[in-house]
Amino acid sequence: MRLVDWYLGLNLGQKIVVGVAVPAMVFVLAYLASLLILLGAGVGRGDYPPQEAATHAPASLRPGASASASSEPAIALKIERARWEGDKAVVEGTWRGDLSSVHCDLLEGGASGRAFDWWDRSVAAEESFSDRTFSQEFVRAKGRVKDRIDLEQGDYWAVCWAQFSKGSATGDEVPVAGRPPA
Repeated sequence: MRLVDWYLGLNLGQKIVVGVAVPAMVFVLAYLASLLILLGAGVGRGDYPPQEAATHAPASLRPGASASASSEPAIALKIERARWEGDKAVVEGTWRGDLSSVHCDLLEGGASGRAFDWWDRSVAAEESFSDRTFSQEFVRAKGRVKDRIDLEQGDYWAVCWAQFSKGSATGDEVPVAGRPPA
């Protein structure tokens, strides 16, 4: 009876606050109680396989760096050859691990050089998943090209990046051997 008398003694604003707060508290307590009961019964534990520690690719990787945290990485990307063949630069390499994709760029001015507008970016790297090899041909773009190949002072580098399953990534960079065509 004392609870009813207390409630009846409240003004209208206080009655509204109590009318909203009490059902909200009952709902929260019922929710927490059901979670405890379900967790105690083990519901949901066997529904998912145990998860490995996630390895995410860092926002910025340097070529040769790996997102893998183990001492001997299960992933690797290596450029085996990069050379000028006639009027195109050719890059060939290998990888180890569960590869998703490879992307290569041709840079002018060394490994930390700049991308330049000479090669056709629609020609993608080709992967042979059975051999675990990749190749990329950098051919001259047709039409308007802003940049030209510097035959005398040009220092060209191939930089390739690989994305692996589970978010791992790594890359490699090498100078392009030989000289571009005259």
